[in-house]
Amino acid sequence: MDHNTPGVPNAYPQVGPVVISEIMYNPDWPYGGSYVNDQYEYVELHNAGGSEVALYDFDENEPWKLVDGIDFTFVGVSPVTIPAGGYLVVAKNPEAFAWRYPNVPGELVLGPYDGKLSDGGEKVELARPGDVDEFGERQYIRVDRVAYSDGSHPGDTPGELDLWPVAADGAGSSLARINMTLYGNDPNNWTAETPSPAQ
Repeated sequence: MDHNTPGVPNAYPQVGPVVISEIMYNPDWPYGGSYVNDQYEYVELHNAGGSEVALYDFDENEPWKLVDGIDFTFVGVSPVTIPAGGYLVVAKNPEAFAWRYPNVPGELVLGPYDGKLSDGGEKVELARPGDVDEFGERQYIRVDRVAYSDGSHPGDTPGELDLWPVAADGAGSSLARINMTLYGNDPNNWTAETPSPAQ
């Protein structure tokens, strides 16, 4: 939640400033491409805030991570940062990404990540480091999370629908977040659009 609300209804979920803004989980096979289609996957992050954000926790001396369906740690010579209003792309295969999206500056593209985005649905989470537990294991705190679907997995309740857009499932579109300041794990806040990484 964005603030504590003891004894009263819960506050709205905390959102941002860094959010998951675009997910290309099932790319179509590009004409002339040299890689299998899953090598063109990517996840885009956006800083919707008014100041630069370092994907690094200086109190814990540890970088942020993408976890769940894929695994990527934001490490570099210096802390990875996203300027106010800026974007960053984490690509499954940066070489494949650069071939397919040659207009995206290379400094905005990181990768590769471990794992693969499932074509049927997946959890993608951006997390920052928390405390080390009693077993010496680092715990992570959720910054943003999206549990997307390909639109073909209705729930167990009769008449329940899967509201995720189906056009992002191998038809050339990506999942694009509609409003960066609203909760991300809601299919109503996502649409299928022409891929626009780092824009």
